[in-house]
Amino acid sequence: MPDRVGARGSGISVSRLRRLAGVAVVAVGALVSPQGAAPQAGAAGQPQGAAVAESDLERAGGGRTVSLGLRESGGRAVSVPLEVYVARVIAGEGEPTAPAATQQALAIAIRTYATVYARRHASEGFGLCDTTHCQVFRTSTPASRHAALTTAGRVLTYNGVPAEVFYSASCGGHSERASYVWPGIEYPYLQAVEDDVHGEDEPWTLDLTLRGIQQALASAGVTGARLTGFEIESRNESGRVAAVRLPGLRPDSMAGAAFRMAVGPSTLRSTAFTVERRGDTIRFTGLGYGHGVGMCVIGAGRRARRGETVDDILHAYYPGLRLAVLDAAAPGGLRLED
Repeated sequence: MPDRVGARGSGISVSRLRRLAGVAVVAVGALVSPQGAAPQAGAAGQPQGAAVAESDLERAGGGRTVSLGLRESGGRAVSVPLEVYVARVIAGEGEPTAPAATQQALAIAIRTYATVYARRHASEGFGLCDTTHCQVFRTSTPASRHAALTTAGRVLTYNGVPAEVFYSASCGGHSERASYVWPGIEYPYLQAVEDDVHGEDEPWTLDLTLRGIQQALASAGVTGARLTGFEIESRNESGRVAAVRLPGLRPDSMAGAAFRMAVGPSTLRSTAFTVERRGDTIRFTGLGYGHGVGMCVIGAGRRARRGETVDDILHAYYPGLRLAVLDAAAPGGLRLED
């Protein structure tokens, strides 16, 4: 892979968000195949060729497994073959009709995350959970199984070890720097970089009362008699909200990412927003869905549809990383690809 891919842009435009506030809105509710090209996708993103079964994935995994806590099924812990896990997470996290290149790039990111965070919930008796806290686990599809098998064993590496990688549903036009979301996580491949496939994105809106905001913040330990207003205090290089001002509360300032989590990440879709006060109601108008760090799943789909390969997609979202194959016989358990 090249050392760096993609120059930093000027971030999600605040002026664009403000313009979008006045238009129709959406209401809130290196791997290449051996022949040098990614497999072709048929109708609705389904791969052409022989069907892949989960038993095929189990054989391809070389005995590797994921210790999975099924929180959505009462917390039961199960052992899942690694490549079966990858296929089922693609089904949970990806676009169902995405092109093959998108699903394969996502497969590599999912497998890398599972390798790095294999013991994230060790204190609870399992490795990974099946929710958005880790990776969402669903029933696999023909396309997700094909993507897992095509990329079997491949992970992204940084300095010779599996890399700490993340992805989100939609960056809204600009990825986010990891350290702005999770202080202390700082890597050269997880910076704020422009994603040029979001020019036609429509904004979302969310109306919250000051009282509702204060009630949500109370669960995060914010106190005070009454929230009297709401302001954006600062933005970071991606254009997202870095901090908000909370007059009347203690503390009276809060990081944008922490504010989103307090309100609810499904309620406040991202920190790429502007605000407008309407009486005691704050209207949020924004772009994207998720933290925005690393691969943008929606963006990866659009890149594949305009002809980009798996390599191109990985280079765009994880510049400077190298691909390797999980190989127990190789030094450190990894065989780096050229």
